[in-house]
Amino acid sequence: MFSGSFTVSSADDGFRFDVRVEGRWQRSRSRHHNPEAVASSYVIGEFTRLAADCRILDYAELQHRANARLGREAVLADEGVRVRWATVRVHVTAEDLNSAHAQMRLRARARADSEIKQLRVAQAVAYRDQLRTDPTLVLAQLLLESPETVNADTVKIVPIVAEQVAMFAPGAAWVQTAHLLEEWYGKLKPDAKQFVIGRLCTALTEFEGEAAAERLKEIHGLPSPGAERPS
Repeated sequence: MFSGSFTVSSADDGFRFDVRVEGRWQRSRSRHHNPEAVASSYVIGEFTRLAADCRILDYAELQHRANARLGREAVLADEGVRVRWATVRVHVTAEDLNSAHAQMRLRARARADSEIKQLRVAQAVAYRDQLRTDPTLVLAQLLLESPETVNADTVKIVPIVAEQVAMFAPGAAWVQTAHLLEEWYGKLKPDAKQFVIGRLCTALTEFEGEAAAERLKEIHGLPSPGAERPS
């Protein structure tokens, strides 16, 4: 027979399992000057490998797994020792259990906080993209979800915020250019608007932008070259 006590690190930093072991060994072919130490070392090694992936709160599960493995006979041929069987009892102090539970709650709270932050970032990105593309989408969302928050000030501030967002957006120069052209273009008379679009289409065509020119004509209702004119 052999027996003893040892401690092993858990998967949680700073926590160790207290282990009490009992077992039986016998010699095999050769003789070792301390076969009991060989048997104990074998048990400690097997238990340590199991404990490395086990949290301190799972000590009962660890005990069952360890006894299931150590209950089988093991032949240590190089040492000339046969471990007939071994059994362990795993102990964890109440203080360690309380500390582990506290850490688990802290980790859970940290994960929840992180998920909330990620959700808020995702919402901010979605709002930014909406402001960048069409500020009226933000107003529409506010009207659907929180109509009581929408007032005259809200309607005024959304375009201002959209302008600020556009200034820091990728391709911000082009976004600002588009806003400036839209503001200027909107003040022109219909004939002048058609003239501007026609000149822009001509410029696009000269620089291999035929597809863009055709699309621009479709948007503004201008006839394409070769299109039949009404008589």
